Amino acid sequence: MFDKLKRWLLPDEEEARLTNQALVDQVLVSFKETVERESFNKRMMYDCSYLILMRPEDYKHAELRLAGITEGILDEFYDYIHQRKDQYPRYEPIGSFWDFQYCPAERGVDNKEIEPGTIQVVSTPTSEKSWSELSSEHIKVSVSSKHSKYSKYDLNPTTFANIDILSKGHFRVKFRKEFLGDFTSVQAPVTGSRNSAPADKLATIQFVLSKQRYSFPMREKQLKITKAIDGMTSTATLLCISEPSGSLQKEHIMIRYEETARAFYIALFADAFVNEQKLELSRVGENPVWHPLKNESTIVCGIFQLDFKAAI
Repeated sequence: MFDKLKRWLLPDEEEARLTNQALVDQVLVSFKETVERESFNKRMMYDCSYLILMRPEDYKHAELRLAGITEGILDEFYDYIHQRKDQYPRYEPIGSFWDFQYCPAERGVDNKEIEPGTIQVVSTPTSEKSWSELSSEHIKVSVSSKHSKYSKYDLNPTTFANIDILSKGHFRVKFRKEFLGDFTSVQAPVTGSRNSAPADKLATIQFVLSKQRYSFPMREKQLKITKAIDGMTSTATLLCISEPSGSLQKEHIMIRYEETARAFYIALFADAFVNEQKLELSRVGENPVWHPLKNESTIVCGIFQLDFKAAI
């Protein structure tokens, strides 16, 4: 009671405000706890459907930032899954989508007052109903479900291209395995195979998407790099990248390892700068024009950059 009176009498006094980072951090703590509690054998278990309760004043402050905050939370989720996937290689979720619903509430599901600067996280592995529907059945908490669409706001469609904004405070994002930076699910070549490369990687190709760095191990002697196209997935000899700027083209790059020379070569089928040099292009359907590739090289396609590093 004293704290409420104090906030009313001294509204300008600095109080615990729920910052964007604090919101991300608190949801991440819940996610990590679920992973630690539910995972078993080689199977990583975690929740994909989240109800995040916060005080009305904190919700009002964060409302227009929630789509971006959701992306930040998922960046942390994918990073943690990536860290633990060696211990739990079966890390695919039960559901196909992440579901986040943020709601203003004075009290949490335990009927205790939600303190300023804090949140309460309720999660399930997956759900076919929205948290607003579930709350009316199971959760006795004041949840505002009267959200209008975001149509009156000027939102950048490119920024939120991966987020399905169902309503204010309610977001759905398709689970995207490539965001883990884990293209290593491809099996290594069988040892002793006539045309196989060594079991360990020959090189690593790294790139940045959505402020997160990804790494692809080149294990075969030839690798083709292309933009992601429906129906195509990355394999040991094909790297498909969902690059949103359109800089990467179909069958843009080929990299080859020549075992006798112990050297790498590159062929370009669309414009790119390799170590700041523009190279002669190859034509699809004809013999590639191969150029020597340094053991540490940068390949820039428009505004998209790939970093190549030999591992042998």
